[in-house]
Amino acid sequence: MTICSEVQAFLDLGCEVEFVFFHTKTNNLPANAGYFKQLVYTVADATNETPPRHALLAYRAGWPPDLALWQLYPARNAILRETRARAQRDPKAIHVFHTMRTANVIPSLSKARTIWACHDIESELYARSQAIDRQLEGRRTAYRWEARKLRRLAELERKVANACGLVLCVAPEDASRIGKQCSARQAAYLPISAAYGDSLVGVGQNRIPGELRLLHIGSLGHLPSYTSLQFLLGRVFPLLDPDTIARLRLEVVGKWEANEPRAQMIIEMARPYPNVHFSGFVEDIRTAYRRNDLQVVASTQATGRRTRVIESWAFGMPVLSTQVGVGGVTHLAPGRNILIADDPADFARILTELLHNHNRLDDVAKAARSTYELAFGRQTVANSLRELLQTSFGL
Repeated sequence: MTICSEVQAFLDLGCEVEFVFFHTKTNNLPANAGYFKQLVYTVADATNETPPRHALLAYRAGWPPDLALWQLYPARNAILRETRARAQRDPKAIHVFHTMRTANVIPSLSKARTIWACHDIESELYARSQAIDRQLEGRRTAYRWEARKLRRLAELERKVANACGLVLCVAPEDASRIGKQCSARQAAYLPISAAYGDSLVGVGQNRIPGELRLLHIGSLGHLPSYTSLQFLLGRVFPLLDPDTIARLRLEVVGKWEANEPRAQMIIEMARPYPNVHFSGFVEDIRTAYRRNDLQVVASTQATGRRTRVIESWAFGMPVLSTQVGVGGVTHLAPGRNILIADDPADFARILTELLHNHNRLDDVAKAARSTYELAFGRQTVANSLRELLQTSFGL
């Protein structure tokens, strides 16, 4: 969603945009990029990029940097080749690198205009994710390789932040944190718009009296989604009376692997509740919005941008969330454009009330959509990006 929003903003500013997808052994080749009619779409083959054996020693020692990073990011050399070729053809081009998997090359591109699109502070996300994994594995202590990777990520974030011309952050708090931790004055917040043209999708048109259909979006193994479902199934649902449980429907949308420990934990927690349905990956997310009434975001740990909240606002769906679940989202007005509850009992109480008051859902959804149009629409994102490009690159 962040990538789509930024691509659209560059197009709205009249830029020519080439999107380069690096096909590796670990990712799937996208079917197409048909949503953006003006986009030049290129697939770069990085499936045969394999670091030499001694790169592992370099990674452990932290030197030499290029070899160490090649071990951590096998597609690194392919990204460097493709970027340098484009920078040579057009020295004035702007190169945007999404996440550290591509942004790791920025310190080696001193003559190019570069932007790090930071979706998460990855060292923080990694630290929290590893803490959960250690808990699932019997509360073990951290392995040496885990501590080493955390150090490498933190070091790399500082280098990338200081080498690029602009850091696009997904939340004001992230921009402030990167600015302080990395001494990077060029870190700035950029809002996002939703894909599919900011259009309403018909949420609430087929509501069933006496029933409440809940939507939860996110891969089961991802930190925010895992803690959200853990909170819902383990702490909120047990507080609901049998009649209320029977009237609730929870659809969980997002990828999951049957042998993944976090997914196994969530599946087991959902077993007592037959009205919880795991839909897996959904090709067109709008279909999931149309068949549900309320988005629930109950994360107790999260980093980065809460895209589910902003997307819900764009599509006209009300949101019930914890404070953590809406962290980084601006223009919040609790009780008006969003419902917030951190205590499991409060969360359960609000669900019960909404079950019998669908008008409340409509009121919150209407206010949320107005907020989206004001603070997150395409024109707002394009104007914000224009100002950042003027400040950082004099464009």
